[in-house]
Amino acid sequence: MKIDVLEKRENPILKRTDLLLKVDHDKQPTPKKEELTKAIADMFNSVPEKVEIIYIFSDVGATKAKVKAKIWEEKPPEKKKKEKVEKPKEEKPTEKKEEAKPAEKPVEKKEEKKPEEKPAEKKEGEKK
Repeated sequence: MKIDVLEKRENPILKRTDLLLKVDHDKQPTPKKEELTKAIADMFNSVPEKVEIIYIFSDVGATKAKVKAKIWEEKPPEKKKKEKVEKPKEEKPTEKKEEAKPAEKPVEKKEEKKPEEKPAEKKEGEKK
């Protein structure tokens, strides 16, 4: 495995060195973070605990990878892990429930006005 330095930048405020490297891993799979951490620490006279690998991107169909790494003067700060909040599991009903429909406003029934009935008029020929 051959490592070439593409970019090296000192960051005195954060007390670290930012690196952009090109790794040639001839006839081998992309190296794992642990392997690269050890190789970078040896190359820059540091200890593996102070080396942080940000990413490893391999070229498609080639045995080359681009690596971004940081070498800290002190131990790198630990990243906070997000805690998973477990939701209480809902009980599954054995029967299917009908979906609740939104409440409808009661419809007021309007009384239909009936035409006023006229008292029955006697027709000719009717009996009382």
